Amino acid sequence: MADQMPERRERRTQKDRSESMQRRVLDATLRCIGEQGYIGVSLQDIADAAGVSRGAITHHYASKIELTSSAIQHFVQWRYEKVYGAFEGKTDLDLRARLDILWGEFQEIFPITFELIVALRSDKELLALYKRSSKTRIEEIVTGYDDFFPELSGMKVPGVLIAVMAAFYRGAYIEMVSREPGYIDEMKQVFQDMLMKYLGLDDPPPGPAA
Repeated sequence: MADQMPERRERRTQKDRSESMQRRVLDATLRCIGEQGYIGVSLQDIADAAGVSRGAITHHYASKIELTSSAIQHFVQWRYEKVYGAFEGKTDLDLRARLDILWGEFQEIFPITFELIVALRSDKELLALYKRSSKTRIEEIVTGYDDFFPELSGMKVPGVLIAVMAAFYRGAYIEMVSREPGYIDEMKQVFQDMLMKYLGLDDPPPGPAA
């Protein structure tokens, strides 16, 4: 109708635009480190991936070390949100199905996790800055799956079994470099069988033939 007023769009504040840009830069930093490794990536690579100028990055982060330290802190929350989204509406699935979901997420997340751990281990200045400025502990980079596996986190060894499970999937991902997909699938099946047996959740044996 002619008398209808056009819908007004809320104008974003400078703070909103700045926060949005920084989020893009941090996301791009994680992607670039996951793809190229911490040593191989440059601020220009990250700027190109984020669609911003190099100067826009250095306005907020004086060096690659400062940017990476902030990106690692961002990663902890980013990873949790990503895995949480994958499990949303699926927490009632049986344990095997949830383990399969976690494995799918590991294949995308672990390359970034691995490179961040290598960066912290190899760059003492980055490690020192992260320890000084981070609100999260280093171990949180590889933990945080308790919400998706309540039957494991509620055991007498809280968190330990989930840590073992996550360690297996990290190892399985590394094995993918030199092993065929079928072998990896067999490894996963054996691990799941052992886990189910340990928890007393073995699949029931087939009934007698009709």
